Amino acid sequence: MRAFIPFVCLLLVVASCGFTGEAGDRKGDCLVMNNLAEPSQIDPALISVVEDQRINLALFEGLTSYDPHTLKPIPGVAERWEISDDGLRIRFFLRECHWSQGDQLVAEDFVYAWRRVLTVPGREEKGKQSYAVVGAYSDAMYCLKGAKDFHQGREDDFGSVGVRALDAKTLEVELASPTPWFLELLCFPTFMPVHRATVERHREYWTRPENFVGNGAFVLAKRRIGDSLTVARNAHYWDADQVGLDGIVYYSTDQIDTALDQYLAEETDWVRGFNPKKVRAWRKDPQLSRALQAPEYLGTYFYRLNVRVPPLDDLRVRLALNYAVDRAAITEHLTGLGEEPARGIVPPCAAAFVPWQDIGDEGISFDPERARALLADAGFAAGKNFPSLTLAYNTDVKNKAIAEAVQQMWREHLGIRVELHNREKRVHMALERAGDYQVSRGSWVGDYTDPTTFLEFLMSDATNNRTGWVDAEYDRLVADSRRLGPAKQAQRLELLQKAERRLIRGGAPIIPLFYFRTPYLLRPERFEGIHPNSRDLHPPKYIRKKRRS
Repeated sequence: MRAFIPFVCLLLVVASCGFTGEAGDRKGDCLVMNNLAEPSQIDPALISVVEDQRINLALFEGLTSYDPHTLKPIPGVAERWEISDDGLRIRFFLRECHWSQGDQLVAEDFVYAWRRVLTVPGREEKGKQSYAVVGAYSDAMYCLKGAKDFHQGREDDFGSVGVRALDAKTLEVELASPTPWFLELLCFPTFMPVHRATVERHREYWTRPENFVGNGAFVLAKRRIGDSLTVARNAHYWDADQVGLDGIVYYSTDQIDTALDQYLAEETDWVRGFNPKKVRAWRKDPQLSRALQAPEYLGTYFYRLNVRVPPLDDLRVRLALNYAVDRAAITEHLTGLGEEPARGIVPPCAAAFVPWQDIGDEGISFDPERARALLADAGFAAGKNFPSLTLAYNTDVKNKAIAEAVQQMWREHLGIRVELHNREKRVHMALERAGDYQVSRGSWVGDYTDPTTFLEFLMSDATNNRTGWVDAEYDRLVADSRRLGPAKQAQRLELLQKAERRLIRGGAPIIPLFYFRTPYLLRPERFEGIHPNSRDLHPPKYIRKKRRS
């Protein structure tokens, strides 16, 4: 009965505002946006893509939250914290918070959620129900003392991990090494709390609308697979008076031309993505050019190479494929939003990043002659006897255009044949995680602004590496940088530069193409609280409709 009554109250609140929760409903203060992809996950422990993170920002809140202007970490569930002089111990003091069905949120909810992320299925602690999952970002928690050893099975007792509830309102965290970006990292889905009773009662079905319990500004109200997901205002949210919208509808149309038609027909307010073949025409259209935003983005577009399969197990082949790609042609003729060709994995807008040209000509560039020489040295002169490659990409008109361009470049400069495979995003991600690919379209968006977020995910044991590339020296460089605190920033950045150099020139498990800009169309005359930023994250609690005078 307790879980039922608050849900009825929620429906009454939604109905009183005139927002029915139906996709496309324009009643009340609601925002209708196209999120481009069908949500892969609602469970915070399993989220690994930006589209899902946008929804997560509405449904959950961590110890810290994002400032709507700067994205710097501000108090969330924790109203304050104390950090030890050495930066390794942080004590969080929780505010009075409740779950969306009325239960009080306590420090132990974080302990449970983090243990769930780090506990490998089949290796649960005796006598403890955890509903373990294969966390998409388990390695993000390796900054916690003992987390890596526990997750990788070298330690069986979760008590060895640096997180403990001192009482209902106090959570203490101990870090393995100085982590200046830790408060920012706590805004990420992996670190969100989950409601234990709901998770263990409904298991993999706990994220269905009829079962869902969250702690964010909104709750999951409706989901139509392949069409839309709707969230509605959470009456039990601690800062409910600050929430400006009654609800948000996230359409999952991955056909950008269809999404644009919906926008022009005023069925949606916010559209992400673009058709690279039409972007110049958009800029000439007064209505679209006024609404088009394309700020610099903390992300890199690249191709993964599966180094476990021949001929991609040969470094010379991987480097040849890299040198045969004309990145400037791609950014000039296909993307068209001012993107910068990538010479490495770390984008220039990362905090304290030192560009390649300032540390020597060590990046990757377009050099077809060098590419042909490397391929010949590997035994495939002029592409002779080189097996056909498959290049897989997820459904998107931009991805298709870029894949076709790279296919032509490799044919022209190396004489090799490439077959293109177009796959729906969830299928694409699943096959990539399983290692079932040769060349696969990928991207990485920083989880925080420090350059390490772009280098740690390619370490040998990182969950999101997926290339099969293992390099002890690279791992050592990145790991050594983690042991250096803010007082040794210059030395730390030097280690990270050496790591990137080794990644790009000494391993080449990826083909970086360009650094992102994040294009979207937004009706600026209707909404406020949406501020352009390098991560394209906009906390929904601060978005509201403009009032006409």
